[in-house]
Amino acid sequence: MGFLKSKAAVLQYQNISYDKDNFLDTWIFHESFEEQLEYLSKNNISIIPLEDAVSYFNGDLNLKKQSFSLTFDTGCIELFTLCYPLLKKYGYPATFFIRPDTVGETRNINGRDVCYMNWDQIGELAENGMTIGMYGCRGGVLTQTPLEEIEKEIRGARPVFEKKLEKKVAYYGVREGIPTKQMVDLFKREGIKAVFCQAPTEKRTCSYAVGRIQIDDNDLNILLIKTRKIYVFLKDSRYWSFGRKCKFDKVIHFVSNTINRMKGKECH
Repeated sequence: MGFLKSKAAVLQYQNISYDKDNFLDTWIFHESFEEQLEYLSKNNISIIPLEDAVSYFNGDLNLKKQSFSLTFDTGCIELFTLCYPLLKKYGYPATFFIRPDTVGETRNINGRDVCYMNWDQIGELAENGMTIGMYGCRGGVLTQTPLEEIEKEIRGARPVFEKKLEKKVAYYGVREGIPTKQMVDLFKREGIKAVFCQAPTEKRTCSYAVGRIQIDDNDLNILLIKTRKIYVFLKDSRYWSFGRKCKFDKVIHFVSNTINRMKGKECH
């Protein structure tokens, strides 16, 4: 269960947005994101590199306090123009999972253009202490992607990553889905040291099934809840499914919105 390895947790962000009314519901408004970083900083919440989290999951590192790693998926340009400067401001390490087939491109999503970082921008992140991983399955679900396609993607993209960045790429991120045994065997053969998906995994946390906590809400109260020890304790356990059936997430949002109204704060 998740609680057997609960002193480290990995937060999963998608993108940081210029728009207060976010283009996609998984994106975070940049002012809300800074509010979150400020909260983490003022409350001395430990933010550790992903490498340290993996070492902890593998039993090679002891952590004295609850710690978190920050990850950002896909590689949208706002992660360079908005997110990266804020991370530097607060001195936080982070990992950016880059989708190989979108580097330097512009894609039309729901009628709006979405731009992605180019290799120069990704390289700047890597040169300044940020970790670069591969965002796999073309944004699809891991368990719905054929093993041969995953193998082809890794073998085709990884040499490009390592040539451009002059660094090894050891981490693989996906939107969701838990690796099968055959997939884990593939990742090990290809030198991937850890795979990051989305909670709940409903299994003990290990480096090839790290269930990340998705942060997709502008409301600071939600971050406060998702960084509590009890949330981290339960996030990968079998009891999580029961909580979903009881619509616990809606209860959390209702309570948060009530608190915000009482404080006269706008609800997002």
